[in-house]
Amino acid sequence: MTLVGVHAGLTVDHLVSEPAGARFSCPGGPALFAALGARLVTGTDVRLSCPLPQDDPRFTRIFDELGVDREHCRQVPTVPRLWILNSARGRRIVAQDAPTDTELGEQGRELEEEPLPEPTAGFENGLDGLVASSPTKRPTADPKTRIGLDPHQTLVAEQGLRHLRQVASPTTVLLPSRVQLTLLDTDPRRAARSLAAGLGLPVIARLDAEGSYVVTADGVWSVRDRSVTVVETTGAGDASAAAVVAALAAGADLVEAALFGTSVARIALADWGHAALAAATPLSRPFPDITTLKEN
Repeated sequence: MTLVGVHAGLTVDHLVSEPAGARFSCPGGPALFAALGARLVTGTDVRLSCPLPQDDPRFTRIFDELGVDREHCRQVPTVPRLWILNSARGRRIVAQDAPTDTELGEQGRELEEEPLPEPTAGFENGLDGLVASSPTKRPTADPKTRIGLDPHQTLVAEQGLRHLRQVASPTTVLLPSRVQLTLLDTDPRRAARSLAAGLGLPVIARLDAEGSYVVTADGVWSVRDRSVTVVETTGAGDASAAAVVAALAAGADLVEAALFGTSVARIALADWGHAALAAATPLSRPFPDITTLKEN
């Protein structure tokens, strides 16, 4: 068994997707989707560090039913409530308690969480992999732990490579989303190549329904899933990133890990919120119809 830690936050989401419709008060947040995504790589145990709301017992029930270790979660009164709005013109995230007409997700940027509290003592002990969501400083982990870093959007927009150098370590693989990459360059693939070159680290870019783009010292690959059916997109990127880390922690190479991540993204995209992830059986191998193409 491999042990993957997830340090991230939770939200309760109102999901609106044009033209599919809406679902209200859904459990959400990077911690939920990452925990469920990591466990879908066979042989993975998940240890979670997140604020756990006292006013919504659904999160505790989900984690307990799926065997996620929540010993290092902190009890809090509540977690943020968000509107997540998807349409052909883009994506917006708006806090439910925001002042009237205040939109917090400008130009397609996703709303950043409040800084997370540090994990409790012992969280990092024995981890084979760690999913760090929007870190503001370098995660604490054993030097052998493989760290998957989902960058902090606001700090990337403000500081670019300077911020990423501060939070990355030699065992880091960068897992930026399309939105994060387009903060650096209008072409997300070119941005991924620039990140890998500038930091000397591998990059697995998460490109939504287009799959993944893998940049390593040995080459560049496009990983495509032409069989994906998109019902609703929330959480697919977080689940995919965590599956990548779980696969790397189990010994997969970067391209195989991207195949696992793209497979788990397909699962997440097939239903609203966390529903498909919670119902899925762990994968011993990626879906066979996902393709890879190495660039010259």
